[in-house]
Amino acid sequence: MAWPIIVAWIHYVAIMLLIASLLGEHLLLKPELTATEAKTIQRLDIVYGGSAVAVLITGIMRMFLEKGVAYYNHHIAFHILFGIFIIAALLSIYPTVLFLRWRSETLAGRGQQLAQGQFKKIQMIVRIEMTLLLLAPFFATWMAHGDF
Repeated sequence: MAWPIIVAWIHYVAIMLLIASLLGEHLLLKPELTATEAKTIQRLDIVYGGSAVAVLITGIMRMFLEKGVAYYNHHIAFHILFGIFIIAALLSIYPTVLFLRWRSETLAGRGQQLAQGQFKKIQMIVRIEMTLLLLAPFFATWMAHGDF
């Protein structure tokens, strides 16, 4: 059947988009942003959120289409992986809310200037998210291959 293959492919593409958009945010983020840079970060954050939703939905679909829910629910790696995903999602709320607040100013063609503390906080959040996403494939692989 083609569905498991198609869902897995969408899952992997969404993971790549998730990582690429977060890396893009990290590389563009600086204390003072032009209107174009701020708009780009806002767009990357939208891609990040959309790809995270796609990863979650396709991940849940894969549970049902592949080894079954019971296989995943009994495995500690699944719970750690899901925890990593939830922590990254919760961490992303602060930057997303801030980027959404920029909307009227960026539409008016104005850039953004972040306070030093605010810049450092967002930078640290994005770096923690990237670190968590770097750990995720270990737990996904462990889960897929079973117990040690």
